[in-house]
Amino acid sequence: MKPSYRHFQESLKLIPWGTQTNAKRPYPFFEETMPKFIERGNGCRLWDMEGNEYIDFRLSLGPVTLGYCYDEVDEAVRAQIKKGVLFSMASPIELELAQLLHEVVPNAEMCRFMKTGEDANLCNVRIARAYTKRDMIIVSGYHGYPDWFATEDSPNNGVPAIIKDYVKIAPWGNLDVAEKLIRQYNEQLACVIAVPYDLNEDTSGNYIHHLRKLTKEYGILLVLDEVLTGFRLALGGAQEYYGVDADLASYAKAMANGYPISTYLGKRQYMEQLNKFKITTTYAGETLSIAAAIATIKIMKREKVHEHIWAMGKSLMSGFNIIARELNIEAHAAGLPPAPFLKFNTPDSAYNARLEYFWFRELFREGVFVILRWFISYSHKPADIDETIDKARKALKRALEAEPKEWENVKPFFW
Repeated sequence: MKPSYRHFQESLKLIPWGTQTNAKRPYPFFEETMPKFIERGNGCRLWDMEGNEYIDFRLSLGPVTLGYCYDEVDEAVRAQIKKGVLFSMASPIELELAQLLHEVVPNAEMCRFMKTGEDANLCNVRIARAYTKRDMIIVSGYHGYPDWFATEDSPNNGVPAIIKDYVKIAPWGNLDVAEKLIRQYNEQLACVIAVPYDLNEDTSGNYIHHLRKLTKEYGILLVLDEVLTGFRLALGGAQEYYGVDADLASYAKAMANGYPISTYLGKRQYMEQLNKFKITTTYAGETLSIAAAIATIKIMKREKVHEHIWAMGKSLMSGFNIIARELNIEAHAAGLPPAPFLKFNTPDSAYNARLEYFWFRELFREGVFVILRWFISYSHKPADIDETIDKARKALKRALEAEPKEWENVKPFFW
């Protein structure tokens, strides 16, 4: 038995799922090819417990923007370690990061820090409720695990069923449902919280602009969940890329190259509500992640990080289209270049899903780490993209040659 298999069995005895994050569970149908643990990373590469190497396009679910073990960021953290991690009062570098965010993020008139994306989203909802004196919210997209964002499976997931009375769900991109809910409940709504881009084919920004128009019409706050799009689509995130005038916004994953930090920020008139009630947690001012965020954002300002990410993403998308033509597959590159994907679009949706499954299975075998969306980092160079396209071609060719009996047993599970 492989060391990682034994390690996983031991982990299951003490850790539910054997991991801390749902999306980092080993997928059972990738048993033979997907690594169960990653031992180290460098640049855009990962190595598992058996020493197998992968070109990584998952980037720890999005936070690693520059690359693993990026020297300048890690050196800033090492320098801060010598001063201390957490103090009995605020650290001076909190203001330095706040000034940077004010400079590069639209509408960041004031900000506070937290540790995760869902923290920031939850704080913004609290601010919206305090400002409007209204209780109901509309959610559109995935915003994390807190009760207010997890009512769909209530009460089976421990979320009180009564919370459903205060949360309405608008499937992302469905303008008709969103508009109907806003017009129906407008006097009860504190905010609409939505992801600005759902990493799908709709790259237009029309949905979020329409939400902005409707919320302004009814005096409802618009909260943008930029946990995935912030510092990835552009330095100022989707607010900058799409030109959206949000009231409050949440940023997290990409702002510190993997160190745990988030920020909830927005217009002064709303953020000043925090002078009237408490949102507080001990580790919000933890200095190592703040130092990492300062270094990361300075690098993004100084170097052409986003220009490079977009260029590498476009090269990957071009490669996807070439592979589709070469193998005579009904498929095309879709999404925005910082997080593209190959969309299989035959008339048979079940076939498309199963082909995608087999492709991902074979990509792991080839040494390419990816599921669903292909996140691009500053460490992905042209040679890495070329190597990836070659491996993707081989993997897809094998996926198309999968035995019919294999197809019968596959039940895709992440669509």
